[in-house]
Amino acid sequence: MERSHTCPGINRVDALHLDDDGALWLGCGSGNVGNGLFRSTDEGQSWSQPVSSLSTMRVTSISRGGDGALYVGGTASGVMAVRVDTAASPMTATDFLTPVNTVGRQFIVGGLRVRADGTALAESLNGTDLLYRPASTTGASASEWTEASASLAPVRQMLDLILVDGRFVGAGSTIAQPPVLFLPSRAAAADPWAFEQIELSSRFDGELWGVAADAQRLVAVGVDQDADVGKIFVSGADRYEVADYTSHDVSALVGREKTWARGVCMRGQRVVVVGEVQPLRDDTGFVLLSDNGGESFTNITPPGVGGSVSKCAVRADGSIVAAGAGGWVGFHP
Repeated sequence: MERSHTCPGINRVDALHLDDDGALWLGCGSGNVGNGLFRSTDEGQSWSQPVSSLSTMRVTSISRGGDGALYVGGTASGVMAVRVDTAASPMTATDFLTPVNTVGRQFIVGGLRVRADGTALAESLNGTDLLYRPASTTGASASEWTEASASLAPVRQMLDLILVDGRFVGAGSTIAQPPVLFLPSRAAAADPWAFEQIELSSRFDGELWGVAADAQRLVAVGVDQDADVGKIFVSGADRYEVADYTSHDVSALVGREKTWARGVCMRGQRVVVVGEVQPLRDDTGFVLLSDNGGESFTNITPPGVGGSVSKCAVRADGSIVAAGAGGWVGFHP
């Protein structure tokens, strides 16, 4: 089933969140148009903007915190992230992170995750900056947050950030560096924002644009910039051990020469990878499905797909939601 979303003028969807009750939240953050936080409770038949104060915010991150609130990152006038009380009527938004005129403390938030204890990590959309909220009582001003990027050695850009069992996990790199995972430090008494960088390949340079993980496995996706081929990496028994990862070339899976994996989502054995074939046209997005934990993938791209598919989510019943360019949103059983 294919429907449309509320960001038709952009080349991708920057943020997609699926609530347990089936509600979809979508963030518009790219292109000449594309502001706001939108919600659909009827599988994309209609969309509303329930928090009017966020209508001018470029939204690049949406997630639920341990307190049940919705945390929205991106950029707007005088704010980097907000906390939305979705249980209130009407819904209310309060500042969660605000910039100060200091290097490393003013950026567009690319990813924001809030732990159950109220601590949080925000990463820069366009740079290597990281800010850590050290306590639930910490104020919204970035001057009160801990500058955490100094812990990265070497300093590399994070492009996706998730929480796995209460611990931060990231993926990223740049066009001229090997693909990198940011896994929690195994050092005794390490800070929550301390990472070990795992280079998943020494054979090519390229970014990892998406990561999904649970107790069983980690799946990261991106692109081999040297060969212009999308890549899927699936962990083995030890996600810190590069030799335990299996890799898949997206080009072989979709039958096209130049590909780019943009996002990944997972629930149990079901893994979904989304992305694009380049050069971009109206029908160059793709959706790949695995029902065996990433051992193999099937191309389930629908005929009406847009130029790129960038975000996805898997419901508790295994059904899939994916969204991307040109206002396209698709649902798969």
